[in-house]
This record gives sequence, structure tokens and C-alpha cells, in this order.
Amino acid sequence: IRAFIGNLAQNLGFSRKRVADIQLVIDEICSNAIHHGSVDATVGVKLRIRIDTHSLEVLVRDTGAPHTTEKSWLTHERLSEIEERRSPSSESGHVIFIAKSLADTHEMQPNSAGGTDVRVVFGLLKPNDLKF
Repeated sequence: IRAFIGNLAQNLGFSRKRVADIQLVIDEICSNAIHHGSVDATVGVKLRIRIDTHSLEVLVRDTGAPHTTEKSWLTHERLSEIEERRSPSSESGHVIFIAKSLADTHEMQPNSAGGTDVRVVFGLLKPNDLKF
């Protein structure tokens, strides 16, 4: 996924640094979805990619893990709790922090499969779009 997204972003005209940011965000979201949001690594995740003249949008969908006891664990309070616990010594919450820091838009919401959808958007600025 990392190589595919990197090639796609590069072909769309993103800078080398921005390509690395996009790869990191998508790689982390997918790893998190497989590890925490799927029955096991064989189930995988689904990606939906949308491209227009100004942006690259990626939606990562997992199906939910059987150990999740709540129908929808993804609440505003739960996201706040994860973000508060994020620290250098903790593994929790880093994906959310990375996505918020590096993507132009970041959304998480429960999906109909019982899992989570994470949508990130990366804006593409053309040299003509820059105004001084």
C-alpha cells in the first residue's frame, strides 16, 4: 500500500516531502485498522481512493474486531481519551495524532460493517495556486 500510494501521490504532483507524509499517514492508518479493527490480518481492510484536480482522498475501512463489545466504540469521548493518553512511552493514539498533523482533513466514524472508516484528504497546490 505504501509503494502504491507513494507512486500515486508522486504522479499527481505532490512534493517529495508531501509524498512521504502521505505514505506515513496511510501506512499507519492501514496498520492500525488491520491490528485493531479486523478479526485478523487475513481479513485486511478496504481502501477507497478519490482524486480530483485539487486533492487526494483516501478512505480506509475495517470490519471491526470480534473482541469489541460495544456496537460503536468510536465516540467523541473515546477519541479524546485516546488523544490524552498519547505519549512517547505509550502506543495509543499516535495514528490519530499523525493523521491530524499531516493530513489536510481527517475524519473517523463507525461504519455499517461494525468497524471504523478513517478518511484523510491531502490538498494539492499547483504553483499557480500560490499567492504572495
